[in-house]
Amino acid sequence: MKIDAIVKITFAVVSYTLIGLIVALIGFLIVNGLDNIDLEFLTAFPRNSMTGGGIWPALVGTVYFVAVALLFSIPVGILAAVYLSEYSKDTAFKRLILTANNILAGIPSVVFGLFGLSLFSITFGFGTSVLAGGLTLGIMSLPYIISNTHESLTAVPYSYREASLALGANRAETSFRIVLPASFSRILTGVIIAIGRIIGETAPVLFTGAAFYITRNPTGPFEPAMALPTHIFVLSAVYPDNVTPKLEGSISLLLIIVVVLFLLVAIRRRKETKKLEV
Repeated sequence: MKIDAIVKITFAVVSYTLIGLIVALIGFLIVNGLDNIDLEFLTAFPRNSMTGGGIWPALVGTVYFVAVALLFSIPVGILAAVYLSEYSKDTAFKRLILTANNILAGIPSVVFGLFGLSLFSITFGFGTSVLAGGLTLGIMSLPYIISNTHESLTAVPYSYREASLALGANRAETSFRIVLPASFSRILTGVIIAIGRIIGETAPVLFTGAAFYITRNPTGPFEPAMALPTHIFVLSAVYPDNVTPKLEGSISLLLIIVVVLFLLVAIRRRKETKKLEV
């Protein structure tokens, strides 16, 4: 009993220490940059080599990159998950696909960036553009959407499928009109996780679609755009010995966005858990 108590206390101390360090670090970065976030910072274009003005093009570019990524990854990811859950039998090939999907989720973002540069920017001729960057981020987010959607679909009771088939619906109608709507809440949670994963990535956008400094927003998918993570990277590289207010504000804003996204995920999962308990 004494050993169990010691082990329990040790794990508790280590866990709370790590959580405290993470909260302190994130809190310090957010609070330190909050004073620099105002209306001009959010809505103005950069000037004076990005030391003045605001980050409006970076915010717009980030939205563009994420939108293109989701337009690609959501339909592809959901269709792949539907096939794995509703059509594919439990074979070695299916297990191989699921294993490969999990491996993809752990690949460093710089590898995705080099892949996107080679495929989209060079081979397909998209160049440095929102389309190339968004598609690269879309491929990067695919493993999360496929994995979460597959788990969500398999969690739907099989009785739903049996009832639908008994009423004369075919497999496709059952999958898309019964099973998918029943798992919509969990799928949405997976999409939020994917957004939180890709919105802070620097390398994929840096290699494929980022503009370091522009004074206008892109007017089409084949133009480059600024993005918040690459904006932070550029400011850090250009002014390594001087933490500018714009850098502090950008870091704070990006952290706030990511923290809010993952808080939404935690809240949604808590609600789902309560529903299952009821």
